[in-house]
Amino acid sequence: MSNDDNRRNLIIGLVVVLVLVAGIFTIGPNLGGQSATGDVLVYGSVDAEDLQPAIDAFEAKNPEANIEYVRGSPPEVYSRITTELGAGQKSADMVLLSFPGTLSLVDDGLTMAFSPSEASNYPADLKDSNGHWYSVLLLGQVITYNTNLVSEDELPTQLSDLTDPKWNGMITMHDYSRGSTSTRIWATLAEGELGSDKVIQFLTDLEANVNPVLQRSTGAQVDEVVRGEYAIGIVGQLHDVVKAKMDGAPVEILHLEDFPVMWGPTAGVILESSANAEGAEAFINFLMSEEGQIIIGNVDVRFAALPDVADEAKHTFDSALPDDTRTMRYPNDEARSNHGDWTAKFKEIAGA
Repeated sequence: MSNDDNRRNLIIGLVVVLVLVAGIFTIGPNLGGQSATGDVLVYGSVDAEDLQPAIDAFEAKNPEANIEYVRGSPPEVYSRITTELGAGQKSADMVLLSFPGTLSLVDDGLTMAFSPSEASNYPADLKDSNGHWYSVLLLGQVITYNTNLVSEDELPTQLSDLTDPKWNGMITMHDYSRGSTSTRIWATLAEGELGSDKVIQFLTDLEANVNPVLQRSTGAQVDEVVRGEYAIGIVGQLHDVVKAKMDGAPVEILHLEDFPVMWGPTAGVILESSANAEGAEAFINFLMSEEGQIIIGNVDVRFAALPDVADEAKHTFDSALPDDTRTMRYPNDEARSNHGDWTAKFKEIAGA
């Protein structure tokens, strides 16, 4: 064999090696999860009955996989994970939380980067640029009122109207001092279009004049307004409002000039400590798929994240709102960066 032949074979060999090495590093973030085997432990804040149809469909396609789902509020899930990991115990493989809970896990360095194949079908604001979270469904946060207790001619038109003493004892509100959903919503508005002075003044006046009843759950406000226990609920779940209206409840969204409908995803993450990361990625990938999104969008009531399934889903975020509704995603970058400072400030205002 000539020197040229040897040189050619050496080059070919090097190219093959480089291709193989590149393939290894490409596969790294993509855990291979198109199919799954084994147990996948999932913690999440989505109601179990809402997620069960997707679990059933996934397990039918992956008969060697078993999804064990444990439901809790975002603070409960976060506390359970940190407690288990701190004690060296097994925790979840995958977590499915509303956005504030998702970001807490990511910002604390508890999640891994991965790359589900369905991610390419999602716009940039529905997935993490660093590959740590991916949207599965959308959540909207709104202000609500009971139509039997608030007449149209007395509807507030801006936030300051809610601080009128006439509403004293008539407003229920998601607790904004606990570092969760409401904290990030008000911080986003403070760091954005309203400015810190207006948000701080609003919350201070609300506490002084109205004494809102602070609740731990965003779902509680809608339920209390529906039952007529309170006239107005501040920051409740849009899907709960839609469901209540389907059932004939006297509840509507209160659209204010200076409070847009806030929205954020419920996102899937994989814990760095996962015992079955491939199975977790496979389940997230299925939930993100067209099939998974159609299943989610036909649950009463959940909003699919994938825009392409709007025609095949019974419920979508956009169809739940009037065409001219102004919306805003939370948190913005500044609210996320200054989360601790805003939590402390809001605790001070609430007297927590």
